[in-house]
Amino acid sequence: MLLKTSGLVIREKVLSNDNRMLTILTGEYGVIKAFIRTSRKMRSSLAAAIDLFSYSDFLIFFNKDQYCVDGAETNRIFYHLREDLEKTSLAAYMGELAETLVPQGEPAQEYLSLMLNCLHLLETDQRTVDFIKPLFELRLLTMAGYMPDLVGCTCCGQYQAEQFYFSHYTGKLLCANCCEQEKPQGYVPLTKDQLAAMRHIVFAQGNRVFRFKMSEAGLYNLGILTEVYLNTHLDKRFPSQEFYDNLRAQTRSLQQSLMKPLLQRPVPQESAEPQTPQAITNEEVK
Repeated sequence: MLLKTSGLVIREKVLSNDNRMLTILTGEYGVIKAFIRTSRKMRSSLAAAIDLFSYSDFLIFFNKDQYCVDGAETNRIFYHLREDLEKTSLAAYMGELAETLVPQGEPAQEYLSLMLNCLHLLETDQRTVDFIKPLFELRLLTMAGYMPDLVGCTCCGQYQAEQFYFSHYTGKLLCANCCEQEKPQGYVPLTKDQLAAMRHIVFAQGNRVFRFKMSEAGLYNLGILTEVYLNTHLDKRFPSQEFYDNLRAQTRSLQQSLMKPLLQRPVPQESAEPQTPQAITNEEVK
């Protein structure tokens, strides 16, 4: 049977000089693992179409539970991602998460759209790595059935409170009063900004999920929260995750050392109000 589908190459594995295994995220069939025969004489257009992070139209032959790529034409190559090691490593981590959580043999257009939008925003510098990482982690978990219960306090149902606490194990909230009475273990305090951002990522419709603002420091700390929640519920850490986290920590350390002389300058008495998550009304995400 010959399948025609569009998909994003999220992983490639060299099996031999003439064979590769591609992991392709498609809208119609979810994640597909397909063989392809390669050679030095392979057309450059085909080589580009099957490259990592290429979004292409594929002809795939399916027989006896095995997929083989019969042809491919490029739709979009996220070429500029490769110019930035942080972006490349984050994209690889996102691909590994998608390979783990996206169903196989089932429609997965929502997953594919999320991945393509995140890569587009990264490549075009419309969003930072610290914005994309927690958004992708929490949104993907939500789509895959690991949505945290962020509506309100799990005991009294209160939606707004001065302080909420969150459990990475249960994915539930407790207000300060209920937390004092119940005295549970494993709950960590959330700032109002963190809770607002998490609620937006979980509940926003379609591409509106990308339309919120938060400080860079706030986004980085949010990424720690979402990562712990992800690792807790999947009960594993990923090799690409380890690599990205180490790289990002080194970059932040360097940035902070460069900023230190500037931070030591006299600060004006009037300080700006802390930035809280809010909708972006004048921007369309493609």
